[in-house]
Amino acid sequence: MPFKEELNHIKQQLEILIKKADSIDAVSLIQESEEESLFTSISYRGTITTDEGRRKWRPASKTLGEVLAPDSGSLANILSSLGHKQRIEIIKSLLQEPKNAAELVKELGMGTTGQLYHHMKPLLHAGIIEQKERGGSYSIAGDKILPILLQLAGAAEMFESSRYLALEALREEPEKMDMKTEGDFDANILLFSLIHHAVQEYEAGYASRINIYLHSDGSATVSDDGRGIPVSLLEGTSMSRLQDVLTDVEKNYLEDSSNEKAGIPVAAINAFSEKLTVLIKKDTMIYRQEYQYGKAFTRVVPIGETNETGTSITFLPDKKVYKSGFDAAKLEEKINELQGLHPDLLLSLQ
Repeated sequence: MPFKEELNHIKQQLEILIKKADSIDAVSLIQESEEESLFTSISYRGTITTDEGRRKWRPASKTLGEVLAPDSGSLANILSSLGHKQRIEIIKSLLQEPKNAAELVKELGMGTTGQLYHHMKPLLHAGIIEQKERGGSYSIAGDKILPILLQLAGAAEMFESSRYLALEALREEPEKMDMKTEGDFDANILLFSLIHHAVQEYEAGYASRINIYLHSDGSATVSDDGRGIPVSLLEGTSMSRLQDVLTDVEKNYLEDSSNEKAGIPVAAINAFSEKLTVLIKKDTMIYRQEYQYGKAFTRVVPIGETNETGTSITFLPDKKVYKSGFDAAKLEEKINELQGLHPDLLLSLQ
C-alpha cells in the first residue's frame, strides 16, 4: 500500500476510535450492591520534599460517611476560605519553597507588602501558613500540606467543569456583557467582536485576509488566514489550548495578544451560541471541534491535511437571547469602516 494511502487509512481508523471514545464515559464506575456501596472509601498517601526534609504520609482512608459527615456550612467555609485567587497564588508559591514578604510581593506582583499582608492575614490566623521567626520566611504549615495538595488535586480534576459553570453563570446574566443595541440584545455585536478578534491577528502581522459568510440558517462564519489557534494540550490538563480559548472569558483570541480586548470574548460568543464549529488549519493539519451553548460537543479531531494556516469559526446565536438575526447592511458598514482603517487587509462578505 502506498505511504499516502496507508496514512489516510490510519487517519480514518483514528477518527473511528475517537468517535467510539467519545461515546464512553471518561470515568468507569464499578457497579456494586447497595450494601457494598455503604462502605465506599477514599484512600490517599503522599510524599513531598521541602527545605525541612522529606515528609511522608502513610496510606490512609476515609469512608464516604466520614467524608460527608461535616455539616455543609462548615465545608462551604473551608472551601470558600481557599477559593480566593490571591490566597491560592500565595499557597502555590509557598508549596514550592519558603519565601519572605519581599520575595512574595515581587513574584506575585502585589505592589506593596500591605496588599500581601491583607491576603496572608486569614491564612496565618487559620494556621495554614506560618512564619517561624519575625521577618523570616513564610511556609505552609506541615500538617496542612497534604490536605491542601489533595484539594488542589481535586480542583484540577474539575478544571473543565469549572469553565462550564462560569459560562452557565454568564448565560444566566447576559446583561453583564455589552451586547445590547437600543435596549435589545444584538447578534451583530457578537459578529463584530469575532471579526475584531480576527483583525487583531492581522494587526499582529500574521493574517492578510478575513472572509465573512452569512448563512441561510441564521449562522455566520468568520475565517482568517492567520496562525490558527493552537490545538496542543494546556499544560497540566487534558484540555486543548483551543478549548481553553473557547471556554475562558478572560482569554483573547490571540495567545500572545496584548491586554486590549476586542469586544466580546470568544468564550462569551460561544456561550451565547446554540452551536459553534471551529476549524483550525495549523501544522499541515485541519482540526475541527463543535460546541453547543459553550460546552464542547466533540473533541478536537483532525479531519484532513493542508498547507494553509488560519482559524474559521461558524456560530448560530441563541434565539432565546437574540430575537433578530444579523443585519447585512450594518455588517457592510462595519466592513467599510475596517477597510478604511486597514487598506491592506483583504475583507470580503459573502
